[in-house]
Amino acid sequence: MVKSPAERVREFRQRQKEAARAALLSPAPTSVYLKTPFSEFIGGRYFEFDENLDAYGVQLMGTTLHEEVQDFPSEFEREDKITALERARGLMGVFLDAAKELAETINTYKLTEIERAIDAAIEASANLPRGDVERLKESFAEIDRLKAIRSELRRPTRHTLLGVDAKGE
Repeated sequence: MVKSPAERVREFRQRQKEAARAALLSPAPTSVYLKTPFSEFIGGRYFEFDENLDAYGVQLMGTTLHEEVQDFPSEFEREDKITALERARGLMGVFLDAAKELAETINTYKLTEIERAIDAAIEASANLPRGDVERLKESFAEIDRLKAIRSELRRPTRHTLLGVDAKGE
């Protein structure tokens, strides 16, 4: 039976997802120009993200990046242990994904609440007596302030990070 274009696309996307998952579980090849182990390069550097995450109830388990072979409990079975560099790159990706997801959730929450506040302010200003010009002006100013906050929340922000991957690696 001939497959429809939609079925071919579905299968193609499924193969892409499976390949991406396999890539996540397989160790990244080490570039030839990397002579000094990452754990040695780390040396005496101390990363505060362990303490910063702990302050919000998140704990990283396992060895620090000072040890080249990383050993930590995980739900994913790996045949080979990962290196400190592979773990650092993985942590960076996880932190970025978590930051994106949290930002989206917080933004949606705040936009929902600001819409509710704008609707309440509009209703309150509609119920004001027509002769009370000062309170009406205050009400309109509050609505404008809330709309300015909403406008700022809808604007995306940009955070610049240094590159960690290159095509020739």
